[in-house]
Amino acid sequence: MNTLLAITVLSACTASSLAIARPATAPANAVSTTCPARDVSSPIEWQTADVADAGELSRWCRAVGNPVFVEAPIATAAPLPSLDELVMVSWNAHLAEGELVDLVGKLRSGALTGGRPVAHFVLLVQELYRRGDVPAFDRRDRSAHAIRPRDPESRDIDDHAASLGLSILYVPSMRNGPELNEDRGNAIISTEPLLDPFALELPLARQRRVALGAAVQVRTSEGTKRLELMDAHLEPVSSPKTLWVFKNPRAGQVRAILDVLNAPRYANDAVAGVVLGGDFNTVRAGAGEDAYHLARAWSNSLAREDARNTHLMGRLDYLFFRLADGWTASTARLDERFGSDHYPVLGTFSR
Repeated sequence: MNTLLAITVLSACTASSLAIARPATAPANAVSTTCPARDVSSPIEWQTADVADAGELSRWCRAVGNPVFVEAPIATAAPLPSLDELVMVSWNAHLAEGELVDLVGKLRSGALTGGRPVAHFVLLVQELYRRGDVPAFDRRDRSAHAIRPRDPESRDIDDHAASLGLSILYVPSMRNGPELNEDRGNAIISTEPLLDPFALELPLARQRRVALGAAVQVRTSEGTKRLELMDAHLEPVSSPKTLWVFKNPRAGQVRAILDVLNAPRYANDAVAGVVLGGDFNTVRAGAGEDAYHLARAWSNSLAREDARNTHLMGRLDYLFFRLADGWTASTARLDERFGSDHYPVLGTFSR
């Protein structure tokens, strides 16, 4: 595991010569905070949404390991997909409980798409975990309470990076218990090379939350373009200062994400579209929450949206799309949870 992590974190961006230029614009209030887990030799671009959070976020960040970035899948000779050949999935894997290998296998077999095998896909995953390669815990820093797997030897992100043969970006948000050498966070996993990895620390409520961005290339009638991706896991409750429940932090976190997605780099001629997905933790009112309405208003390309619950606590998981003229997207909640407590949401493109 240590060797793999060193390779994936420290390697230079070998696919950068294939990338369409992406202007380096950032929100005016973005700030870099100091934390050893942000390796300066990594190709990941870091932003923090709220300057006032920087010090406290560093206490969380120091307790986790380095990101994992496997830039390109093992086999990259296949032609670029068009949008209608690409399938999106958003899923909260619930750490070791989620059967990621089974989900990938059923995607590839066509079991989740009416018998049509899927050769090109992007997974926006929340609550993946890493076992080991995490620093010793310093009591001055911060940790979440541990979510313990039924099988402590279940595959973690390093195992998936070594075995799946896919492009992977994993950035931990928080330590999974001070007594465990584990962290947990979001991941973008794709059959296509991931370009320009990006990490956005969301406004802090109770725990550190890092939204992930990247891009994949797609084939269009106007040539090769980028599909921009954002994977988010929002805060389910607020902080002790608000007695946990009397302030809803999710709308503010969505606004921070949309501040990024509304930047000019996501709307230039090199972009075929933008996809925002994740576990929005809309535990109060599902799609009645402001967090949903903000994202849905930004999303101008949803033709059909599956409104079924994705968790025992309601509808928490979403995919939103902002696509070039002529393209639309539709979502469907899958009927299997793959070991998690969340159902995946699958998105497809059409014109």
